[in-house]
Amino acid sequence: MKAKGLLFIVMALCLASGVRAQFYDGPNDIYYYVVESKDGTPVSKPDKDVWVFNFDGRKACRLAIDGLKSAQTHLRENPDYYGAMVETKKYELEYKSSSNGVCYVSSDVSSLPLEAGGTRTFYDTNTYTFSRDREILKVEVKRHGSGGYNNFGYPMPDYDGIINYVLKKVNKSYITNGFFGEGRQRK
Repeated sequence: MKAKGLLFIVMALCLASGVRAQFYDGPNDIYYYVVESKDGTPVSKPDKDVWVFNFDGRKACRLAIDGLKSAQTHLRENPDYYGAMVETKKYELEYKSSSNGVCYVSSDVSSLPLEAGGTRTFYDTNTYTFSRDREILKVEVKRHGSGGYNNFGYPMPDYDGIINYVLKKVNKSYITNGFFGEGRQRK
């Protein structure tokens, strides 16, 4: 009988740890991440983008990707700018079990018109791996491009590549204050 009880406890712990792997948040829990590097190269401050997320367990939403200046403007004009998106955005990031952190996956399709004619279509598979404490986000974008013509009128070859980003979690005031803070500063 003791073995059954011990087995039940072990099973309950295993199930509980699996359920807690995703991030469960309320609609007001908005997370801001700033790009620190792209493909291993540090990103300079003026070129940093802000990625904004909300989580709902097995699904998550990338609410926006904005440049620093744009994010600052939005938040200064309306402190709940990104929070208001929670009700209208589709939660397209799907939870995926991972031993490296909390992982969500999505797919995107985009088209780019080319000067020489036609369009280039890109198919992206995005893997978002958050550290368990949510402080670091690693994004892998697997991109396949096809279609379009080069400047000589010849069809462009297909393209396959991977882009890697490393982002760091910041709080909203870090963005609204321009990454500096509005208190005393040395001049």
